[in-house]
Amino acid sequence: MKADGGALDRILSKKKIVIAVQNDVTPYSLLDSNNKLDGLDIEVGRQIAKDLGVEPEFVVVTGANRIPALVTNQADITIATLTLTPQRAAVVSLTAPYTAVPHVVIGPKAKEIKNWKDMKDVKIGVPRGSFQDQYVTQLVGGNNIRRFEDDATTFQALASGQVEATALGITVAKSIIEKNPDLNLEIKFEGAMTYPTIGTRHADYDLRHWINTWIFYHKTDGFLEAMHRKWLKIDMPELPSY
Repeated sequence: MKADGGALDRILSKKKIVIAVQNDVTPYSLLDSNNKLDGLDIEVGRQIAKDLGVEPEFVVVTGANRIPALVTNQADITIATLTLTPQRAAVVSLTAPYTAVPHVVIGPKAKEIKNWKDMKDVKIGVPRGSFQDQYVTQLVGGNNIRRFEDDATTFQALASGQVEATALGITVAKSIIEKNPDLNLEIKFEGAMTYPTIGTRHADYDLRHWINTWIFYHKTDGFLEAMHRKWLKIDMPELPSY
């Protein structure tokens, strides 16, 4: 194919797509027993590369630099639990959601928390600038929100008693509860539904259109459903299109 300067043609010409991913958000992105990247987001990236007929190159980023990696041309796309929000869409362009996951509030069994009203006097930890930060701030507000650099430090704050609750995707929450029985944590209530998307630069409309086509195709052929069952252990919720 003759390159015309578009992102999609450049990727096809290079025969490589550079994908920004995380490596510490189980089950979306993790390091397996051989220290290799794996997880739902990684498999999605590999399948995108396969369907394009190119090789994937993964660049590991943190939650804080998922978007800067795109803006500074370190990656062609970002697949890193990048939940759809209007604020993010002002900086980079976001595809239709490729996954949907309920977020839940977790905390110690000894702490009675049934709903957002009960959260008014509870110290809750969130990763700074995350989707959790946005909706918890909107629903709770006040001075009882503690913000940390990432998911790992937020969990450490919960484990050490600095905070009394946090909000997580349901699969991550269940994994944390199972792996840390001594903390006596439990799911308190469902907080919000999240819709992770794939990030592209605003100018790369051709690539974004192709990925939206890819998402539609794999919603109907069962691939995305299979990824949900494999990694999230839940049926795939209905994915909205836009």
